[in-house]
Amino acid sequence: MYIFHKDIINKKMTKNPLFLIFLLFFVLSCAQNSNVQTTQDNTPKTEKQRSMENKIKENDFRIPSGSSLLEGEGLLSLGDLLGIEPGESYAVNSILFNVALDKIAFMPLQSVDANSGVIVTDWYSFDGGATRIKINIRVINEEMNEDSLAINLFKQNFEENTWVDKGMDVAQASKIKTSILSTARNLKIASEL
Repeated sequence: MYIFHKDIINKKMTKNPLFLIFLLFFVLSCAQNSNVQTTQDNTPKTEKQRSMENKIKENDFRIPSGSSLLEGEGLLSLGDLLGIEPGESYAVNSILFNVALDKIAFMPLQSVDANSGVIVTDWYSFDGGATRIKINIRVINEEMNEDSLAINLFKQNFEENTWVDKGMDVAQASKIKTSILSTARNLKIASEL
């Protein structure tokens, strides 16, 4: 009975050219997928990705592998949201950018883009969890003056089991800006000696 069943299947397969075309298409599709995966794995990393990986290793940031921070993928980038033109780029080894990144290294990072000069932290709690802050930094130029940095510091307090926005803390943001600029100027002077 098994042999009879096998003969029926073989006759149906050979008589139906649509089945043979489908089988051929399926086999070729599977072969192409393996090539695509190999190509994706062997694609060299961009300068931006290598730079970000080096900064993460240098500063001991804990970002999971395959993170969109490293891949640079997504529908909208932070630059699109902030209105930064794609032509605006900064040196990856910018003194001002590196100092800003170093100053806030104690905070968890949400987004870092050396090419656009943008650093966005995640919320960081202090005062026993009663207050938390979030900092957005943008390096505008390398002149190291007051207009070279834009810093926003957002503050929230924990009240009645919920986080309540307290707006921006302009005074604290100004202190951070002064500290970053002062350190960057000193490093630039030291590097020119």
